[in-house]
Amino acid sequence: MDFTEAMKYTEEKNKLGQRPGLECIKELLLRLGNPQDKVKCLHIAGTNGKGSVFTFMQDILMEAGYSVGRYISPTIFTYLERFQINGKYIHEDVFAGALTKVAEQAEGMEQDGYMPPTAFEIETAVAFLLFLDTKVDFALVECGMGGLMDGTNVISNPYMTVMAQISRDHMQFLGDTLWEIAYQKAGIIKQNGICVSAPQADEVRKVIKKTCEEKNTRFYCVNNPDISIVHMDIDGSRFLYKGEEYFISMPGEYQIINAVTAIEAAIQLDNVIKAAENADKSADRNAAENKAMKAINSDMIRKAISGTKWLGRFTVVSKNPYVIVDGAHNEAAWKSLKNSLHKYFTNQKFIYIIGVLRDKEYQKMVDIMHDTMKYAVTVTPKGARGLENTVLSELIAAKGVETVTAGNKSDAMELALAKASEEDVIVVCGSLSFIGEYMV
Repeated sequence: MDFTEAMKYTEEKNKLGQRPGLECIKELLLRLGNPQDKVKCLHIAGTNGKGSVFTFMQDILMEAGYSVGRYISPTIFTYLERFQINGKYIHEDVFAGALTKVAEQAEGMEQDGYMPPTAFEIETAVAFLLFLDTKVDFALVECGMGGLMDGTNVISNPYMTVMAQISRDHMQFLGDTLWEIAYQKAGIIKQNGICVSAPQADEVRKVIKKTCEEKNTRFYCVNNPDISIVHMDIDGSRFLYKGEEYFISMPGEYQIINAVTAIEAAIQLDNVIKAAENADKSADRNAAENKAMKAINSDMIRKAISGTKWLGRFTVVSKNPYVIVDGAHNEAAWKSLKNSLHKYFTNQKFIYIIGVLRDKEYQKMVDIMHDTMKYAVTVTPKGARGLENTVLSELIAAKGVETVTAGNKSDAMELALAKASEEDVIVVCGSLSFIGEYMV
């Protein structure tokens, strides 16, 4: 099939919705020759920060001279954002070719009486096939949701597992308590491996640590006392981690946590490489391959993360007035956004353009954010999951905030700018599903 046909195929598969579980995708990958087991995969789970951590990690690995594949979801700008090689989207024809191979096996499964693979399962299989065909040195794979029953959790021997910060989200699938959610996320940890984690709440850390002990996996968790902020403003942050100084150009205090998580992962990856230099092949499962690998030093890390960009995460689109776009879409992310706004714009209230999904805790978002609002423009994100702007507007207005609805980006920006002086700040947030159009 060509690219147009490939997109029609994926749109049709999207109608199947979400289906947690691994039986279907394992069968699909088996029929494709299990490409996921022939690529060095770094696998990440977490609630917030997965994309940022692996963007930093991608840039570090590329700076060290590696070829890097990435599989991400959800996307902001375009469908092909899901599949990246060295930071560039895969070509339409290459994607269509890989999808054709996967679709043939998916159809064979249905003929043999299996459940039809979902769009996410098919896309995940496409990603592994692409990474194998392009011979990447490392594949960075993000969980779509959860971990234990996530469609990406088919990697039998991940090179490393990484845990971004874990909080409440997708409760209808993962459970209502932090313990339940952490247990699901920790499901990507495999036997005799390495796990690096961002700082976590005590309850979450205990779950991850216990899982690592049960799996005989080495556990390295970033500790907040090892981080010291030197300077932080809207143009970036300078900080110390374990005595080494770093700079990142991405604003947001939470990006320091994401950067440090990637730094720790890079340090541990380099330790594996160093340990393998003199290792006997029988003593290290990856020794033969590791001996040919390139070292990762602190200068490489420092240079790489200083230039890392990850759009849609406290992204400054323009100034005078400031327009900031942030994909905050759950409780922890809204609190982080609020905290960052207060740090950079002390004692200010903000003009918001907000759209949320109906399956998110949008009442909690209003409770958290309303006291920072000077004025709010509500929009309805596209798709069946988008919450009607009128519903959100009523909730915000009930908190005493002047609110208006808008039908599209142009109307929303016009309404926001009409209220804004040069000293004001316009914040676009609420969901990753609609913010892309505000950055072009």
